[in-house]
Amino acid sequence: MWQFKNVSISKKLYFIVAIMAILIISELLTLWFSMHTLSSVRTLVGAEGLWSKAQKDGIYQLEKYYRTMNEEDYMAFSHLLAVPLGDHKARIELAKPNPDIEIIRQGFKEGAVHPDDIDGIIKLLKRFHNVNYLSLAIGIWTQGDSLLFNLISLGEEIHKEINTGSPSKQKLDSIFSQIDPLNRQLTMLENKFSSTLGEGSRWLENVILSLVFTVALTVEITGLLLSIYVARSMTKGLKSIVNATSKVSQGDLNSRAIVYSNDEIGQVAKSVNQMTELLLSSNDELGQFAYIASHDLQEPLRTISNYSGLLQKRYSQSMDENVLRYLAAMEKATRRMQSLIKDLLDYSTIGYVKAKKDIDCNLLISEIMCDMAALIEQTSAVIEFNNLPVISAYQDIKMLFQNLISNSIKFRHANIPTIIKIEVASYAGEWVFSVKDNGIGIEEVYYDRIFTIFQRLHSNNDYQGTGIGLAQCKKIVELHGGEIRVSSEFGKGTTFYFSIKKNVSA
Repeated sequence: MWQFKNVSISKKLYFIVAIMAILIISELLTLWFSMHTLSSVRTLVGAEGLWSKAQKDGIYQLEKYYRTMNEEDYMAFSHLLAVPLGDHKARIELAKPNPDIEIIRQGFKEGAVHPDDIDGIIKLLKRFHNVNYLSLAIGIWTQGDSLLFNLISLGEEIHKEINTGSPSKQKLDSIFSQIDPLNRQLTMLENKFSSTLGEGSRWLENVILSLVFTVALTVEITGLLLSIYVARSMTKGLKSIVNATSKVSQGDLNSRAIVYSNDEIGQVAKSVNQMTELLLSSNDELGQFAYIASHDLQEPLRTISNYSGLLQKRYSQSMDENVLRYLAAMEKATRRMQSLIKDLLDYSTIGYVKAKKDIDCNLLISEIMCDMAALIEQTSAVIEFNNLPVISAYQDIKMLFQNLISNSIKFRHANIPTIIKIEVASYAGEWVFSVKDNGIGIEEVYYDRIFTIFQRLHSNNDYQGTGIGLAQCKKIVELHGGEIRVSSEFGKGTTFYFSIKKNVSA
């Protein structure tokens, strides 16, 4: 069975088709054999009828000869008895260890059996001669032949007495008186022969019906089992691939597809695992690159920023106004570059820590409020939350809430206190959080665009930012097997909804 697993799907299908074809051919051959055998039984019953008719007509002609003493009647008697004598010839030859088929055919032909049916009778008698019903019928046939020869002997005695020239009526009557009892015995044997063959025919019909039913059932069950086996093996392999790719798409690069076979699906599973290994390797390299790049970029930027500030501090009195403006612009650009590098580093390391832990969202929001205390106080923002759940999540979940709260504060109305409401709903397999504010809102045309990295809807002069925050949020949500979407009324506020799967394996 293991070798069959490793066979290609096309060969598996060809194998199933071949097996089904063989079984169907077997079923057709069984049906042909059954019909042919039953037809042969009916032919043998018909042959017995011919035997019986010839015997009865022969006795009639013998009686007529006894009365008329016309030689033509005796010739008719002899001609009629050629039918049972032909059957006798065939039976005697069939009883031999190595029978001559041509002699058997000739015997049945003399017995008035149709030439097209002769071979069927021969096969029936050879194949089933040991079956009780047929064996008993052949025994009755043998007894009938013995009585038939007695009849022939009586006919010869009558013929001999008539041909003496002065036949004795008393002697003819004595001989003829033996014919009627003989006829009754033959009639009894013929009835018994027909009855035995009838019972045998019914038995054989039941056997054949059982055989045909068994073969048909075997065809159906075999086809069904083979189809179920192949379908299940394919489904199992495809499910493994789907599960693995789904987890990888959610950021779990440690997930691998189980390889159940070496067929096309197994090869796909191996390829998926190889791609995941490459992705994991590339991800690690990218993480290392991002860390090194950010470190190497941060240092010169920090140096530029420090020297720019030092120049402004020490030489502000002696410097030209344009020079001071240039230094201020350079320092501002340097700080923005540092912020962008930090956000890029944060984005590249999302999902880097694979372990999950239980996180109390109430405590998490409180921590974020402490971290952002200065900004919250400066803007008079109000953050409302209560009875948030404890969830199983990665540490990046903090960045998700922090970015959404920060955006709500950033994109506020100038003269209206910012109010942020954080709520949650529980469903069968996920938590659905909402972060709602009363800020400037987002036009619907930008709903999809805002989650793409580096996409900004406002100039940097109006609102500071790198355009990475919501892309980070989307990546974190998908890492947890969920989705994020936005609903907003322009000028009146925005609500972000995101779902977190309750049981996403690490």
